[in-house]
Amino acid sequence: MRTTRTRSEWRWVILAAVACLPAVALRFSEAGVEPALASLVYGVAIVGAAFLLSWAAEAAQVDIPSALAIAILAIITILPEYSVEAVLAWKAGNAFAVNPGAPEIGYVAANVTGANRLLIGLGWPVVVLAFWLRRRHPLVAVHGLPLEMTVLLVATLLTLLVLVTRSVPLWLAAVLIGVYLWYLWSSSRGKSAEDLEIAGPAALIGGLSPLRRRSMVLSLFVYSAAVIVVAAEPFVEGLIHTGLKLGVDEFMLIQWLAPLASEAPEMIVATLYALRINPVIGIRALISASVNQMTVLIGSMPVVFSLALGQAHSFPLGSRQLEEFLLTASLSLFAIVLFARMRLTPWHALGLLAFFFAHLFFPDEGQRLVASYVLLGLTAITLARDPGRAKALFSMARSVLRRVPSGQV
Repeated sequence: MRTTRTRSEWRWVILAAVACLPAVALRFSEAGVEPALASLVYGVAIVGAAFLLSWAAEAAQVDIPSALAIAILAIITILPEYSVEAVLAWKAGNAFAVNPGAPEIGYVAANVTGANRLLIGLGWPVVVLAFWLRRRHPLVAVHGLPLEMTVLLVATLLTLLVLVTRSVPLWLAAVLIGVYLWYLWSSSRGKSAEDLEIAGPAALIGGLSPLRRRSMVLSLFVYSAAVIVVAAEPFVEGLIHTGLKLGVDEFMLIQWLAPLASEAPEMIVATLYALRINPVIGIRALISASVNQMTVLIGSMPVVFSLALGQAHSFPLGSRQLEEFLLTASLSLFAIVLFARMRLTPWHALGLLAFFFAHLFFPDEGQRLVASYVLLGLTAITLARDPGRAKALFSMARSVLRRVPSGQV
């Protein structure tokens, strides 16, 4: 391991940790604060926790496989999204018991599909463009990301089954969660990176003695996760209340503003990686988060829904929700094909970004369907023009099935 560090870097760790404290104090006090100001306080805490997580995840790679460290990081950073999704699914179960057509049921699918499209349509391009602005180079994963890409492809294809079942059945939830558990197990089989190069606060932590380093990494993970759990829900609620006051449609708030707020930690962490060290770690963190959300987050929908309802029940999906799932899966497939050769250029990033912002202005069901067909068509054209992309995906899947550990970065 190569490190670049100075003792003064500890002040950044202390500053980030202290920045989280006002949010904790506000959450457990009864102080009446305007929603906009409260969101600012909670947002600062989430940013502080994101910095702590990025340093802890870098240092953790001294002791554990990089893929596993990033997977753990993804779990922690999407805790806000899990919190929001669980609340929405619980409310949907209660509403379904009274009125099977209640609008609260649609909000669950809106949140989970919006969150996934944010990661791919906004998160991936931001990392690629941030690295390009810093180094003037496309993002290239030299050693590849076979495990992450293969599991994301499998999860995306499994998600398409909801179009057949017109629901998220419990059996599909079990399969999706099982896929993610297998992904975690496979991530743990790699080796820690011997040629790891880290700098700044992460280098200080990584340079500690093994016992002190592991204790510090664990403490930062636990502290950051606790801060995110405490700050996430009121942060989102404050933004939603502010949006409603400004006249923004509630469905759009649930689909875009709430996920944007709750996805902030992982997007910030990934961007920090792209700016400071290896951008591949940043994109890997976002892919790992996408895997998490396409498996466990979707799988949790019928589980929490059934618990609230008091009986085992598939999560029902209306026509609008089905089209949202189709659009999300189509975007995921397109992004996977673009990155099949482990190279993302600024043009790829701008293309994903342009589509992401363009589709926000076409919320009607028919328009969403057209957008899905356009993405599927672009995916087919890309594969037809460059059949090597399909071969690359097949090669990655074969290496994973042969239990070859994913490459370290």
